[in-house]
Amino acid sequence: MLVGLAGLATSIPVALAQTSVASDPVGFTTGSELSNSDTLVSIPFTLAPEFTGAISSISGNVITVSGTPGWTTNQFVYAAGTQPNHYYVLIGPSPTGDSKEGHAYAVTANDATTLTANTTSDDLSGTSTSAQLLIIPNWTLNTIYPSTDQNVSFTPTAATRAFKSEILIPNYAATGVNQAFSTVYFFSNNVNGTTGNVGWRVVGDNTTDHGDDPLLPAGYFVVRNLNGAPTLPLTAMGNILTKKFAIPLMTQPSQPQDNSVAMIRPVDVTLNNTGLNPTDGSFVATTATRNFQDELLLFNNTATALNKSPSAVYFYSNNVNGSTNNVGWRMVGDNTTDHGNDVIPAGSAMIVRKASTVSGATAFWTNAPTY
Repeated sequence: MLVGLAGLATSIPVALAQTSVASDPVGFTTGSELSNSDTLVSIPFTLAPEFTGAISSISGNVITVSGTPGWTTNQFVYAAGTQPNHYYVLIGPSPTGDSKEGHAYAVTANDATTLTANTTSDDLSGTSTSAQLLIIPNWTLNTIYPSTDQNVSFTPTAATRAFKSEILIPNYAATGVNQAFSTVYFFSNNVNGTTGNVGWRVVGDNTTDHGDDPLLPAGYFVVRNLNGAPTLPLTAMGNILTKKFAIPLMTQPSQPQDNSVAMIRPVDVTLNNTGLNPTDGSFVATTATRNFQDELLLFNNTATALNKSPSAVYFYSNNVNGSTNNVGWRMVGDNTTDHGNDVIPAGSAMIVRKASTVSGATAFWTNAPTY
């Protein structure tokens, strides 16, 4: 047991309902977002899939589904004011096996039977035409923190000279390590004396509604409570993902690369069961501590601090520093103790710091449920 490591979620997920044999169960977790502190948050559930079916064929980045689902044109494409959701397609299992099982792609268009996927960073080659397919809405600030939860799970801001609860989003496109945040949100309660100005805004733009901005399904965000904003609970509720999920891990050819990630699992997971391992290239082992390869950084949400430093940094030893029988998860500063059974709590934010590679190719971490 790793002392001092805690995630947001502190309760055991409870299965509340199951609508049919094919449906995933639903559950909830609850944790605290500390006053005068950063709390790193991931939502360990998905929203309910709006379609589950099978792939019939693939051409480039266009997926045709089996049957006649009866979709209307671009019903899975965001339209401000009329269609508030952004969607991603998740490739499920296939009877014949599928190298892309668990990979997810943003939906950019659809017609009655086809989906167009964003394949900028990952193509669909190798996807089985018998694979299951799910269409799932992204979490947004409005779905996690609706207006009705003001002073329940977050504190609204009335004046920009004294921001209360802020939501900070990692810059997933940034290169290198110790990256700055890309976007900072706050909730306006008629900020600075305005009227009719209630909702999620971006710092620097006090009027544009950003409540529908999509959040990455396997990412995290930081809740920063400032200027007397109190400690408040966040109860996350949603579908328990029973499928694999593949998380892209970027690398750079000349420097290490931080990847801000999370597991969509509402249960604690040991390091040995994360799916990160040297065998498939998702986590490169270290042979000498003078030249660490991949590292896993975790954070302590029970500690009060802004701009938190990692509470634990792990690496995978391959007989590090010439040792023998020394293979497995180790902690930086402790090269010999087996930490494979250390627990990552549900809802934890993580950084996978990938070592530099010759090609700068993206690796994929496929995480499977342990339940």
